[in-house]
Amino acid sequence: MTTIRVTRVDRTAPAAPAPPVTAGAPLRLALLDGPGDHTTLDGGWWPRSRSLADELPGLLTDLQRRGIRVSRVTFNPQSWDAAPRRLTVGGRTVRLGWFRGLDPHLVNLSGGDDGRDRLDLLVVPPDTADAVAARALSAASAPGNHGGPTAVLDGVEEGRPGT
Repeated sequence: MTTIRVTRVDRTAPAAPAPPVTAGAPLRLALLDGPGDHTTLDGGWWPRSRSLADELPGLLTDLQRRGIRVSRVTFNPQSWDAAPRRLTVGGRTVRLGWFRGLDPHLVNLSGGDDGRDRLDLLVVPPDTADAVAARALSAASAPGNHGGPTAVLDGVEEGRPGT
């Protein structure tokens, strides 16, 4: 007989406050100029650490300035340090969720009034060399890109466009 352990989570607990956004470090983000026709990725993001709690406030603040409201972030936990389930950014609570089946180099941002707006961003690992990261961000934000996140990274590391 299998025993199932049930752990109750307090859903009324306040969301983790976001650390202040550091003004000195520019955000390393490249997005498609407009809605992509048949693209796999909507752009790329090169965070400075593996801490979503530290990195997301800057990303989400920038996206909000561009008119993109994010209410949920989905990621693969293999690529990140432990993250809270919720994060408060700019007075709004953003839910964080993870799936081990998600490409480890992808972060999915969804939101909008109906929750249907979605951005799929390539995540360039923080320790990536500058030249490789620049090529990866360029490939991920190129119109008509068709490579998945890992394929894009592998391609630019090997000198191929990766799209």
